[in-house]
Amino acid sequence: MHVSFFETAHYRSPAPLPGGWPIPPAAYDERAGAAAYRGMVERLQLVERLGFDWVSVAEHHYSHRRLTPAPTIVAAHLAARSSRIKIAILGPIVSHGNPVRIAEELALLDNLLPDRLVVGLLRGTTGEYLSYGLNPEEARERTTEAMELILRAWTEPQPFGWQGRHFQFRTVAVWPRTRAQPHPPTYVLGTSRESCEFAARHRLGLGLSYAPFPVIARAAQFYRDACERHGWQPAPEQLIYRANILVADSDDKAQAALREMWDQSPLPVPARIRAALIELDSRNVAGEARTPNVGGTLPTTFVGCPATIVEQVERCRAEAGVGVLDLFFQTRDAAPQALIDALTLFGEDVLPRIREV
Repeated sequence: MHVSFFETAHYRSPAPLPGGWPIPPAAYDERAGAAAYRGMVERLQLVERLGFDWVSVAEHHYSHRRLTPAPTIVAAHLAARSSRIKIAILGPIVSHGNPVRIAEELALLDNLLPDRLVVGLLRGTTGEYLSYGLNPEEARERTTEAMELILRAWTEPQPFGWQGRHFQFRTVAVWPRTRAQPHPPTYVLGTSRESCEFAARHRLGLGLSYAPFPVIARAAQFYRDACERHGWQPAPEQLIYRANILVADSDDKAQAALREMWDQSPLPVPARIRAALIELDSRNVAGEARTPNVGGTLPTTFVGCPATIVEQVERCRAEAGVGVLDLFFQTRDAAPQALIDALTLFGEDVLPRIREV
């Protein structure tokens, strides 16, 4: 089993933040922001020493919880301060961005980080669409077209034009070319039928997230079946599972921390807007309708002492067949030292025991 640490550059405000969304930029404290980014590097270097395989970052906007609006910049910063660990961008929100620009930036990183870059292409959450004013009803189509364009920009040896429904380019000729051929390890991120089928059709990996093992297993099997129809079978390492984890010295301490931990509040937008977003959140798990969730609390999948976590990882592998865990480490008060302690406990007492899972 390979393990990735999901880094968010969490911002700890020295004063209570205003309510509502978005939080006014005037509430940003530069010293707290600098501390968030210093902590990000300290954790990177710790997990590299502990033997984690990857550190991952993702694109988020207007958020104090995740100060990573430009993940390619964050990835370059992390890579310059590490030597071995892979840097996984999971991922750029392709429905938001310019696909050619995304292809260029990732190709550049692939040249700067030989054999260390991992890419995940992300549709994004319905709540994220508020940031850039994207119509949620167009997000799926825009994502599919953007991913097609990015893959072609990486692999087409000659300049080409693109006249799609959502993106138009007279000429596309990405320089530099990706160092890895045909492109760096790439995953489609999502549990939907469309994500699974796109990944299978293009022989890409699949990234699943924040759902119970049976749900993940259903999506993973749908993906493997689709891969078989396209004439290939994915390796376990082509399945990523992103999940929350809470590890402590004992099961009792972990469960107590989980009960006491501050719950993530729903997306703080006016109720009328949130209701409209939920109505538009027409997602699915392997083709089956999924309960909408706009800014709601995400489950904690792995909870307990090291021995219990090992058992849960073994169950995850047995039921879903995933080969990479991308873990967001939760702590009771999100204090930096508490996170360091949790990472150290996992790295020393769990990681060596799940290598052969």
